[in-house]
Amino acid sequence: MPNGGTVTYLKEPTGPGVRVESALYRGYEVSLFYDPMVAKLIVWGETRAEAILRMRRALNEYRIGGVKTSIPFHQEIMDSTEFIWGTFDTGFLSRRRLLTSERTSDENAQIAAVAAVLIAHEAGRRAVHIGDSNGMPQRSLWKQAGRIQSTGGRW
Repeated sequence: MPNGGTVTYLKEPTGPGVRVESALYRGYEVSLFYDPMVAKLIVWGETRAEAILRMRRALNEYRIGGVKTSIPFHQEIMDSTEFIWGTFDTGFLSRRRLLTSERTSDENAQIAAVAAVLIAHEAGRRAVHIGDSNGMPQRSLWKQAGRIQSTGGRW
């Protein structure tokens, strides 16, 4: 949930199809008794997919320092396949447990571990696919060394 405090940094998203309605500025004091909606981010697109892509980009660009915001919550919704495909209903939030505060530390640790494995896997996959200056794939030096070793030094 958002909270009160002083806005120490503000960078609002811009670009085609993006509009921000806000009274926020650096130094603005958000009261504990405020309406939780201190800014409104609006996007549009020719299609639902285009609007979702614009919203994802805008949320990733939005920076508000000094106060806790609901931006991560909205990013999680934008990443949900149920939302992307438009197959959600009134039970969407409770089923998905999108509210991060409802997750246990074990669940967060599992999510972090899966993300780390995926990042490491992708980095390894890219390391194997080395290209020459013309962009043509080269043989991996690691694979070549492994083949030489497995054949007893015969290529």
